[in-house]
Amino acid sequence: MVAMGENHKHREIVEMKKLKLVLLGGLMALSLGLAGCSGDDGSAGLAGAPGVDGAPGVDGASGADVTIQDLANLGLVFSDDVVAMNPTLDLSKTVSLDAATGAMTVHFFLTDEDGDGIDVTTEPYEIRLYVSELLPASGTDNPGPAWTQLISERGTPAAGSAMPGTLTLVDAETGEYTYLAAATLAASTNVTRVTMRARFRFRDANNTYIVVANPVNASYDFLQADPGTAVASGADMVTTAACESCHGARIGDVGHGGGYTQVKTCNNCHNLNYMAAEGDPLEADFAFMIHGIHAATNIEGLGDFTEVTYPQEINNCSKCHDGANASLAYSNPTRSNCGSCHTNVDFELGTNHAGGPYADDAACSACHSAANIENVYHSPAPAAIDTPEFDVTISMTAPANGTHYVAGEAPVVTVTLASADGGPAVDYTAAADSKGTRDGMLNTANMYVYGPRAHAVPVLAVDTMQDPAYVAPPTQGHKLFVGSDAQVTSSAAGFSYQLLPISADMDPGTYMVRFEGGDYAAISATDYVTSSTAVINFQVGTADVEAKLSGSACLDCHGDTRMHVQGAHPHNAAFDTDHCLGCHDFSGNYGDYIGNRVHAVHRASITGDGHGVDWSEVTFPRPANNCTTCHTNADADTPVWETPTMVACGGCHGIDTTATPEGYPTADPDRVMAEVAAAQHMAQNGGTTGATDVPTQQCVVCHGPGRIVDLTETHNLIQFRALPTDPNE
Repeated sequence: MVAMGENHKHREIVEMKKLKLVLLGGLMALSLGLAGCSGDDGSAGLAGAPGVDGAPGVDGASGADVTIQDLANLGLVFSDDVVAMNPTLDLSKTVSLDAATGAMTVHFFLTDEDGDGIDVTTEPYEIRLYVSELLPASGTDNPGPAWTQLISERGTPAAGSAMPGTLTLVDAETGEYTYLAAATLAASTNVTRVTMRARFRFRDANNTYIVVANPVNASYDFLQADPGTAVASGADMVTTAACESCHGARIGDVGHGGGYTQVKTCNNCHNLNYMAAEGDPLEADFAFMIHGIHAATNIEGLGDFTEVTYPQEINNCSKCHDGANASLAYSNPTRSNCGSCHTNVDFELGTNHAGGPYADDAACSACHSAANIENVYHSPAPAAIDTPEFDVTISMTAPANGTHYVAGEAPVVTVTLASADGGPAVDYTAAADSKGTRDGMLNTANMYVYGPRAHAVPVLAVDTMQDPAYVAPPTQGHKLFVGSDAQVTSSAAGFSYQLLPISADMDPGTYMVRFEGGDYAAISATDYVTSSTAVINFQVGTADVEAKLSGSACLDCHGDTRMHVQGAHPHNAAFDTDHCLGCHDFSGNYGDYIGNRVHAVHRASITGDGHGVDWSEVTFPRPANNCTTCHTNADADTPVWETPTMVACGGCHGIDTTATPEGYPTADPDRVMAEVAAAQHMAQNGGTTGATDVPTQQCVVCHGPGRIVDLTETHNLIQFRALPTDPNE
C-alpha cells in the first residue's frame, strides 16, 4: 500500500472522507510503497494585529505502508476486507446496433450510493459484458426456452486490463459510459439480452483479491429490430427476490464469491447451448443445477449436494417460480427438468416411470399437463393426519380503555372450535376423552398465556407470576376441561378462562393467548391427527404494539409450511414466533428458549442447543453470522446483538462447557472444541445457561457497541453500512 508522510497523511484522510471511494480507489491502486511526501507550507497568521507568516513546513517522516486494517481503524473501511459501498449500474439507457455490421454499443451509468459517477479509468473496477440470445424450444433435449451465450468481454481499465472493445467515459460526474463491443452479433429475430457487471476488485501483495465494493449487475432485453426499446423476454420464470428471500442480497455468494446478484445474469452461462462446449451440458444447465441442489442430489460432474436441507417442501415450485413467466415451469415438462429432482427415474429405460421408456421429450406433455404438474403433483393436499380437525377462534373481553389492559383488569378468554373437515361438533362440557376416536369429545385442550414478546414467560393463569401460590417453574399449558382449573368454565358456546388480574409489576408490551387441542390426538409417530392451533395478541400497560425481533423473516425461507407436524407431539405450529414463545419462552419449563434454539439450528451448532440437540446436519442458505438475516424488523427497539447473553450467543457458539469430541464421533473435533472454548469463555465471564439469563456487564464491556469486540463488527453487520461523512466519526 502507499506510504505517506504524517502531515500529508492527515490531509489525505480528510479528503478521502469527502470523496469516499474516489480517492480510496486511487489509493489502493497505487500499491507501490511510495516514499513520504513533502509537508505543506505553514498557514498565514490570524487576522487582527499584523501577523507573520508561519514557519515553512518540513517534510513528513516516511510513513509505514497503509493496510486495509489501517483504513478500517480510520473509519474508511469497516472490516478488514470490505468497504461499505453500494454502486448502481443503470442499463436502461438503451443499446444501439449497426444492422449491417452487427456492431453493438451499450450505453450505461455507473454511480456510487450517493449518485456520484464512478470513474473506472482511475478506480480498479472490473467491467463485464455478456450478451445472450433466447432460443425457442426445439429438438428433443432442450428444456424449453434457453439462452445461449454470444459475447463475453471483460476488463479492469484502471489496473491495466483494457476491455476488448472500446470503453468511452462520456461524463465522469454522472458516471456515463458507452461501450462498443469487440464481438459482433449475427442477425436474429429472437430476444437478445445484454448483462453487465461492475465490481471493485483489488489484488494485494499476495495476489489475493480484496473486494472493496458490493458487486452490481444489470440486464437489458431487446429485439435487434428495435434495440432502443426494452422488451419482456417471455422466459423469466424466477425473480431475484425469490432467491434473495433465502440467500440474501448477494445471491452470488452461494457459488461465485458474490459477483452475480441478479437471476438474469445466471443464464448467460448456465444453459445447455453454452455449456455443451465444456463437456457437461446437462449438469450446468440452470434448471437442472438449481433443482438438483435444492433437492439435495448428487450431480455428477458438478458436486455432491446431498447435505442440503431445504427449508420448505421441495415440491413447492411457486417458492422460486414467481416471475412473470412462472407458468413455463409447469407447461414444458422434459426429462432434464423433471429428472433433476426425480433422480430415481431412468426415462430411457423406463425405471420408476409409469409411462415406460422414452427417448425424447416430445410426448411428456401428453400425460403431464401443466394443470396436473402445478396443482396435483407439486401442490398436493396435506395428508389427513397432517390436517387440523378444527378452525380455532380465540376472543377476549375488551379492555376498559379500548386499547390495552391496565393493572386490576381481569379479562376472560373464550375459545371455540368449528369442524374443518365435516367431523362432529365439539362437546365443550365433556371430560378429556381417550385417544384414537373422533367423536367430538376432545383429548387435549390447552390454553397458553404469555408475554411480553421481548422476554416471554407464562402469566395471568394459575401457577404463573400473578398467582399468589406460584411455584417455579411456571406452568405453560392450562387445561380447559371442566374441573381441571378453578378459572375454567364451559358451555355449549365454548371454553372460557377467567384470567387473573393484571398486576402492577407486569412489563408493558404485547402478550399472547394460544390454544392447542385435538380430538383424535397422537397415538404414535405414524398414527395421529395433528393438533388444531391458533394465537391472538393483547396489550398490557401500553397501546403500542411491541415489535417482533425477527419481523416476518421466518416466512422468507419457510413460507407457509408448518413445524412439529409429525413425531411424538404433532401440533402443526406456524412459523410465527408468537406461536413458538408459548413453549420456547424464558420460563425454563418445557421448550428450549427460542433465542437459543433458533440460533443453534441455523448455525448448525453441535454443542449450542440448551437441550443437547446436535443440529450439525442443517445447512443455512447464507452466512450464519449475518444476524440481520432473521432480525429484519426495523421497528425493533435495539439490535439484539448489542445485548449479548450466553443463552442466545451460545446457540451459535456453544453452550456446553464440558463437551468432548468423543461425545460427537461424527462431528469435526476441532469445531467441537472451538464451541466448548467459547462456552467456557462465556461462563468464566459471568454468563449462565439458565432461561432467565440476561446481558451481563462482563459481556457488554468487550462486546457492547463501540467496544473492542463489538458484535456489529465481528458479525460483519457493517458490510452494507454507509460510509461516515464526518471525519471524526
